[in-house]
Amino acid sequence: MSGPYRHIGAKAVDGILVLTIEVEQVKDFTISEELRYELVHAVKSRELKRIVIDLRNMSFMTSLACVAFIGVRQAMKDVHGRVILCNMTEFIHKVFSAKRLLVRSKNNGNVAFESAATLEDALAMLATTNVPDA
Repeated sequence: MSGPYRHIGAKAVDGILVLTIEVEQVKDFTISEELRYELVHAVKSRELKRIVIDLRNMSFMTSLACVAFIGVRQAMKDVHGRVILCNMTEFIHKVFSAKRLLVRSKNNGNVAFESAATLEDALAMLATTNVPDA
C-alpha cells in the first residue's frame, strides 16, 4: 500500500475523492476503528464533497465495520456532500442493507450511502452532480 494509510488507498480523480478499502476483512473493533480513523482523516484532509468508497478488495465485514463508514458521513455532515459505495459483494451489500444504510429514511428521505456496481458507474454518478468542491 502506498501513502500514509495502512487500510485504505486515497486519490483524487477529477475532483472526486476515491477511497479504496485495502483490507479483505473487517471483523473486530480495532480494525474497524483504525479504518474509521483513516477514512475520516482522508476525507477531512482533502476537503472534497464527492466521495467514492471502493470496496473491491473487501470480502467480509461484521456490522461493527459500519461504524467506520458512518464516520465518513459524520465528517461530511456540514458540507452536504455525496458518498457512493461501489464494488460491494452481495454479502457486504446485505450488511449495509440490514443496517438500513442504503435505503431512504422514512423520517427525512435521506439515504446514508448511495451505491453503484462499479467504480466507473460511481464516478459517472458524481460527475453529473451539482455539489461544488471546497
